[in-house]
Amino acid sequence: MKLPALFSALLCAAITASAQDSYGTIRATTKLRPDGTTSTTITDPEKRTAEETISDANRKVLRKTTYILGERDISIGAIFADAKGKVIYKASYVRDGAGRVIETAFTSPEDKYLGKRIFVYGAGDAVARVEDYDAQGRLIARPAAATKPTTRKRR
Repeated sequence: MKLPALFSALLCAAITASAQDSYGTIRATTKLRPDGTTSTTITDPEKRTAEETISDANRKVLRKTTYILGERDISIGAIFADAKGKVIYKASYVRDGAGRVIETAFTSPEDKYLGKRIFVYGAGDAVARVEDYDAQGRLIARPAAATKPTTRKRR
């Protein structure tokens, strides 16, 4: 009689373990950044989110970003918040066949469209150009790059 009970318990444990595996594992990753801040990301496959918290060297929270994950856990959007968790703005991403972000649309916390950013790729995965557009679809000119004044040698 003890053997069937043991078999039943093992079968139940195997079914439970199998069910747990199908939901995925919550992962936490902390990275120390070159400026001394830390980035802690908690990925939850069941919620389809990756929550990133940026903290200073004293562990004071600076900002939070919640990435919305789509197929293969690739981000399809994000919600950007300040240190207190107040939403500042939102973004949604359009990707090309290679999985690169080619367009980011920005909205206010109230979902009012703010504009978009277009990424143009050159050779390989390098971004060759970035174009920003306002809410009316007008191209926003980038400030001219600062140039070092030239000095002429007098003879």
